[in-house]
Amino acid sequence: MRYQQTPISRLSKAAKYLEADGGWHPFADEPGVYYRVRGKIVQRVRLEAGEREDLLRLYDDLDPLPSRAMREGFREELRFATEDDHYLLTGMLVRAYVGWDLLAAAAEPLGIRLVFMGGNSLQCAVVFREWTPEEIIRTLVLARAFAKVAALLAADAREGVPHIRSEITGLLRSAFEMGMEEVGPLKRAKRKRGTQESLF
Repeated sequence: MRYQQTPISRLSKAAKYLEADGGWHPFADEPGVYYRVRGKIVQRVRLEAGEREDLLRLYDDLDPLPSRAMREGFREELRFATEDDHYLLTGMLVRAYVGWDLLAAAAEPLGIRLVFMGGNSLQCAVVFREWTPEEIIRTLVLARAFAKVAALLAADAREGVPHIRSEITGLLRSAFEMGMEEVGPLKRAKRKRGTQESLF
């Protein structure tokens, strides 16, 4: 599933053709693409090959995400996937560098997975267990924090600056906490027993 949200003001004249009743509607002539208008935001969901239409229900209670969480790399589509008993924010790429496996080991306990795609690319996926706005925002902030730390470590690797795993974990935690401060207080969702309470 790919999710995107766009201010109506960016659509110019096309905005007048949108159904603004708050319900989901097929998007133009694109199969598997749906939109709805919520206030001044257009939400769009693109179902990928093999995904059922009933997955659209996941987005029924998802209000537009705050703009503070969507900036810096998340203005395009967000790619979500379901896997066993959890969800993934996936499809993000970062640059591979000598020693990236240490970053992968430090990030794994935080729910971040890295896969070497060949060349100089690593694909990143972030695991989260609750489909709530709060957890989705936390996941976006964590992904952004990871991308910043990965870029820093890639630059340090080129200059021969070494890092140890505990230091990398600290960098990830600090970047995440700073990102959460920038986003501001989140509306607390009701927790279900057995769900992930915190990333750290």
